[in-house]
Amino acid sequence: MIACELEIKNPTGLHARPASQLCKIAKNCNSTITITCGDKLVNPRSIFSILRGDMTKGKKIKIVAEGEDEQTVMKELTEFIEGLKE
Repeated sequence: MIACELEIKNPTGLHARPASQLCKIAKNCNSTITITCGDKLVNPRSIFSILRGDMTKGKKIKIVAEGEDEQTVMKELTEFIEGLKE
């Protein structure tokens, strides 16, 4: 199991388009992934869960991955979130 904490830097947060892209990354892996934002637990394989997670600019999130491809998926998710622009 590995974990990573990130801050949402995208000015518009994780709205519908990036939520959809995040969901696609999560669905293509074999590991179990959870994201927490404040007191909200987010299922990254559900676009609706991501949108309800209220992941807006400046909020800190924690990603936890556990499974056979945890290293790869963590790298993909962190690069995606950190690379978001508008």
